[in-house]
Amino acid sequence: MLARTESPHPGSPGRVSPRHIARWCAEQGWYVHPLAPGLKIPPASCLPCRETIGKQPNPHYIQHKIEECRCIAAGRHCHGVRAATTDLALIEQWWSENPQYGIGVAAGPSNLLILDLDMHQSTPPEPEKILPGLVLPDDLDPATVCSGLAVLDLLCLLRRAPRLTESPETFSVRTPSGGLHLWYTVEDGSQWSPDSRGRLGWQVDIRADRSYAVAPGTCTRDGLYVPEGPCRKPAPLPRWLANDLARAGLKRRTPLRRPPARLNLPGFAAGRGYVATAVREELEAVAACRSGRNDQINRSAFSLGQLVGAGLVDRDDVHQALTEAAQAAGVDPNEAKAQSTIRRGLDAGSRVPRRIGAPT
Repeated sequence: MLARTESPHPGSPGRVSPRHIARWCAEQGWYVHPLAPGLKIPPASCLPCRETIGKQPNPHYIQHKIEECRCIAAGRHCHGVRAATTDLALIEQWWSENPQYGIGVAAGPSNLLILDLDMHQSTPPEPEKILPGLVLPDDLDPATVCSGLAVLDLLCLLRRAPRLTESPETFSVRTPSGGLHLWYTVEDGSQWSPDSRGRLGWQVDIRADRSYAVAPGTCTRDGLYVPEGPCRKPAPLPRWLANDLARAGLKRRTPLRRPPARLNLPGFAAGRGYVATAVREELEAVAACRSGRNDQINRSAFSLGQLVGAGLVDRDDVHQALTEAAQAAGVDPNEAKAQSTIRRGLDAGSRVPRRIGAPT
């Protein structure tokens, strides 16, 4: 199918439609979402999901957590990569809505890691920024390293590995600017971090986790993304390359298993009443969290803030209880980030009080 996507114009005869390519991607197990026609970004979410319109606050916006967005659950593509799916019926619905949508492939859910090798016209950086942390050959002229492709070739040379950019033995996509995307499979897409700061190498970006790659067949204002070479299946990420990505800090550490910390619950979390149960569950969720702790603190603060807004619990008491629960999870109680997350979560929740009837 993808061999026919190389025509430069969306309406050219023989070009496979984005809808068919999106279906093909889903059939490979890759999670897809629409991209705005001619652009590399998702189309705008619906009005209740947009905090701003342009640079102005959106009066239609409804405060909500992205993970609980009702639009996504209802089959809409709000929040871009968060809505990515392999559901063929949804794909039909989305690309029938606008047949000119491009195709984004969510890396993490698809268990993919994609090397984005840029061809930007810019002056090479200082030698130490070409491959941060590595010693370059004495006879290397840094001026000859002028793209992400050349940087990866240099890394392959230092590692005595075959050149990955020469007749790639993995699914690869040529970008309109002449760059190259190398797609690799990983066992767990959530273990890898995206990067656009060149931590592995200059002009080498990493698409992983909640970032996405543009699928071939997508036509932007700059041109068409086309498959490179005959390979249509991503190869496993080479072990030596995985080691270098980990060296660059792009692999998340697996948290050590620890016995659950003892949590001293406040008095208002005791008993079997609705409020006590709700408070207890949120505090225990924070105390037991071992990864994504800031997200959990935010969710629990929002939930308990709704009880504060309803006048069912005292804000200061809840703030202190959340601080102690976070400490049980290993968070320094004086950490500014955690304290800010608690305050903002309580504020947001207080603005939408929970409606459970008058307290007894």
